[in-house]
Amino acid sequence: MNKITNEKAIKQFIENELCKFDFRRGTKGYKYLKEAICLCIINENAIDNLTRNVFPIIAKRHDEKSYLSIKWCIEQCITTMYNNTPIDIISKYFMLPENLKPSLKLIIYTIVCSYENKHVK
Repeated sequence: MNKITNEKAIKQFIENELCKFDFRRGTKGYKYLKEAICLCIINENAIDNLTRNVFPIIAKRHDEKSYLSIKWCIEQCITTMYNNTPIDIISKYFMLPENLKPSLKLIIYTIVCSYENKHVK
């Protein structure tokens, strides 16, 4: 599979995983979250330090002044998803107690692992 086809397949996988939750799909935060997950799938070491390895790349691509605005937008998106998605769906998918909101890193890590389990042999 060539690089462009592979990246398209990765993006489709991410979309399929995220559609299990009630995200506001038109927001910057959702777009940035998908991009962050994609970067972490492509570069497995990126997830070790999102602040250094992921947010600055996304900020540069979108002409944002600071990587902190990227993180903030994603965090707001996650909070909205958490408030709008049935808690049992969230707790089952992320293997969390029902009173815990998944962190940004846990969301990315879980989806990256899911991708690797299905596509990397």
